Amino acid sequence: MARKRTLGFKPTSFLTTTRPGRTSRVYQNKEPIYSQGDRADGAFYVEGGMVKLMAVSKCGKKAVIAILKRGDFFGEACLGRGALRVSTAISLGPSTITRLQKRLLVRMIRYEPTFTVLFIASLISRIEQIKEDLEDRFFNFSETRLARVLLRLERGVEKSTDQPLTAQVSQAALAEMVGTTRARVSHFMNGFRMKGVVRYGNHVGLYIDRARLIAILEG
Repeated sequence: MARKRTLGFKPTSFLTTTRPGRTSRVYQNKEPIYSQGDRADGAFYVEGGMVKLMAVSKCGKKAVIAILKRGDFFGEACLGRGALRVSTAISLGPSTITRLQKRLLVRMIRYEPTFTVLFIASLISRIEQIKEDLEDRFFNFSETRLARVLLRLERGVEKSTDQPLTAQVSQAALAEMVGTTRARVSHFMNGFRMKGVVRYGNHVGLYIDRARLIAILEG
């Protein structure tokens, strides 16, 4: 006999409440959450902060797959049999991450339609992001791709505070996200700074003027 759905189920409350099969942990800047090739035995939810998903080819070439923000799921490969991680998840700045054991995740997908909708919506959003990134690689110049990456990072910052990107995102990291060299990123960032789009330094985070950045993207 099928188990009935819990009345009044709130997905976000469930994801931030202690219960068997769910754990929460704070990761520091650049700290790995899992590594490519690890056994996939659970999925994750971003309670706060941002996460970078990246993959490394056999020849050592790195590629950033996605930038995740609060409310996103990742690590869904655990739903496959004997699955291994196909990417590495790294915290961008301090991040609070919820881990859901595979058994709990399967149970929630099976018995809680509200949770299932939330989970699927997050995955679809990430697929759309990946498609947009592929189009960027084919059709846009590096400067435009950098502007889009900066806008995505700005949107990932907690809206409740007027804070910089505490991740202290390096130009090398931005180059990986854009798919170009650090030298070109440095050149573009200097141009953005002269236009008042960004402000940054050694002891402060990266500030982004969203309105000016959008104006650049709109031509």
